[in-house]
Order: sequence, then structure tokens, then C-alpha cells
Amino acid sequence: MDRVGLKLEAKRIVSSHFPFFILLFLPVIIIQIGYAAAYTMNPLDPNEIMTEANQIAAGTARLGSNELMNVYLLSTLISIITGLLLSGMMFVCIDIIRNKTKFDQPVTKSFTILNNGQYFMGAIVIGILTTVLTLLWSILLIVPGIIKGFAYSQALNIYRDSVDAGKPIGYLEAITRSRQLMAGHKMDYFVMQLSFIGWYILNSFTYGILLIWLQPYFQLSFANFYVKISQQQTLNERAPK
Repeated sequence: MDRVGLKLEAKRIVSSHFPFFILLFLPVIIIQIGYAAAYTMNPLDPNEIMTEANQIAAGTARLGSNELMNVYLLSTLISIITGLLLSGMMFVCIDIIRNKTKFDQPVTKSFTILNNGQYFMGAIVIGILTTVLTLLWSILLIVPGIIKGFAYSQALNIYRDSVDAGKPIGYLEAITRSRQLMAGHKMDYFVMQLSFIGWYILNSFTYGILLIWLQPYFQLSFANFYVKISQQQTLNERAPK
């Protein structure tokens, strides 16, 4: 897998159509920067966090007045919303890599996940299933859970492709096909993830402003990853045996 080539192509596309990507990813970036700014202005005391966490574990926390519980609930809600929006944006990035869409209507495309009921339900159900399966594997050891997480990473993209082809598959079948697709590519996926750590560390020093460029660069790189391994799988299946 040519990781450098995938990222260079993604970087070229972002640089060539930067205004489009700013508007496409703006809803998610606003949510992320807004939440980070709110937390920065009102940080929780570490000792208070430990005390409240122990109370929650012991069942003695005061519901309704528990600041830590509110933070957990808000964090979870924000994670779900951003995850759903980013799933739709990933679909757009995949179409861009495949030259199946134009660089227009970025605001409308920001909410792609909400424009199709099958996309939305697929994102919800597959997200729940992969989370549960990954957690179950993590009970054994952390590493197997991480590896399975990588194996399931393309399930939603595969499901979406099946919907677009007019041949929708089941949610579990999408997960199974993701495991098959990622066979031999999990290390490539892991290394690709690691290659962005420096960027996200740098982003922390810009108070999230760098996300305006980093978020589309990241998503396009992994959209390119999915497109390339899908193409490779198709070629292997069609090759004479």
C-alpha cells in the first residue's frame, strides 16, 4: 500500500478545492472547536473528576446535579453527532476520489448522512454493532479489540456502496465483508492512523483552527485508502484462477 501516494493525492485535492472543503466540513469543525473552547474555559478539577467517578461507580452520585455526568452525556452526544456527520462526509470524499461528484453544494453535502434513510440507519446500526463487537474482543485483551476495530472499519463504506448499487446487504454482512477487505491491510490502516499523530499534536497548539485543513486531508486520505483496497479486491476477484 502506497501510503505516501494516498496522502499526497488527498493533499492535492484539498489544496485545489480548499473553499469547498472548508464549507463541507464546517459543521463538524464548529462543533469540535466549540466544545474544545467550552472545556478550555471551564475545565474540571482532576480531583473532582476522580471523586465524582468514584461516586458514580459506587452508585452514590447525585443525579441531575452531577457535573461529571453532564460532561459524559454531552461528550457522548457530540461524539455521536460528529460521527454521523463525518460518515456522510466520508461518502462525499469517496465519491470525489472516484470522480463521481462535483465540487458544488458543499453545505448540502455536509448532511449527506441525513439525506438518505438507509445511510442513516446503516450508520447507526453498524456503529452500534461494531462498537459492541470491538468491546467484546477487548474483554480478552486490548490488542485483539484494536485489531478487530481495524477489521470492521470499512463496514459502513461497504454497506453504502451496496445501497448505491441497488443491492443493499445486511449490516452483519457488511461487517463480514469489511473483515475480508481488510485482511492484509490492517497494518497499513494502523500506520496510516499513526502518520497523522504529528498533525493532531500540532493542531492542539492552534486551538483547533488547523482542523479547517486537517479534517478534509484526513478524511480524503482514508477515503482514498478504501477506494484503492476495494479496487484491488475487485481486480483479484476477476483475475483468472
